[in-house]
Amino acid sequence: MKTLGLAALALAAVTTGCATNTQQDNFREASFELCNTEVDIYSVSDDGRVRIICSDGSKFALNSEETLETMRDINIDYCDGGGLGKFSESRNYYSFSCKSGTLLSLPK
Repeated sequence: MKTLGLAALALAAVTTGCATNTQQDNFREASFELCNTEVDIYSVSDDGRVRIICSDGSKFALNSEETLETMRDINIDYCDGGGLGKFSESRNYYSFSCKSGTLLSLPK
């Protein structure tokens, strides 16, 4: 009985890992990992640009939802997981500030 339960859990983990993120998934990711607070606005325009405004006033402008993964990595690597205060993406750079006050621009 235990092995059947473990097999079911393993199958669920594998199939979950293969699923693609929906806009709702990305919204939750932004809320918990980037804002470290609630998200007030999460919008995707017709051209795919994403705008996120957190309840603490943090603002993000992304070229696409795929950039959320990059933002997550930046938050972990440069902001020690404390959250981003601002983030914008240009053709060649990511510009951001950590909630701790650190301001950086990184080439893509």
